[in-house]
Amino acid sequence: MATATCWQCGAHLSNIITPVSRREECSQCHSDIHACKMCQHYDTHNRTGCNEERAEFIVDKERANFCEYYALSSRAFDDTKLIKQRQAKAQLAALFDDEECDSERHDNHEQKLDDAINISQNHTQEPLQSPHSETPAQAAERKLRELLNQ
Repeated sequence: MATATCWQCGAHLSNIITPVSRREECSQCHSDIHACKMCQHYDTHNRTGCNEERAEFIVDKERANFCEYYALSSRAFDDTKLIKQRQAKAQLAALFDDEECDSERHDNHEQKLDDAINISQNHTQEPLQSPHSETPAQAAERKLRELLNQ
């Protein structure tokens, strides 16, 4: 049994049976474990993306593959990706004047997403509310419509 950290979400993966099955997935984000990004030979600085000279070229480094030289890496997760995601979300919130704290934003995220989907699926031409009384999802839709001249 081996332990590692998921390359996608950073979740701790324990009790992984080696050799790793091609169908093995992260329990949190369901990303493939037998993928180049979870391999010890994976190297972004190499032209082929792999330090193993004998390995076949793999096009999609994030999907499961049949590489015979796969070796599970415990250092596959990159913290800078999460930091960049958080910064991008903060900039997006600032763009739409979303001043809610992180816990409220997390609780309301699914509701806002559902609202945005419902608004985009509703093809009736209802007049939009004034900018001062609209939700962030409605503001986003209004701004997108203005950009698209609809």
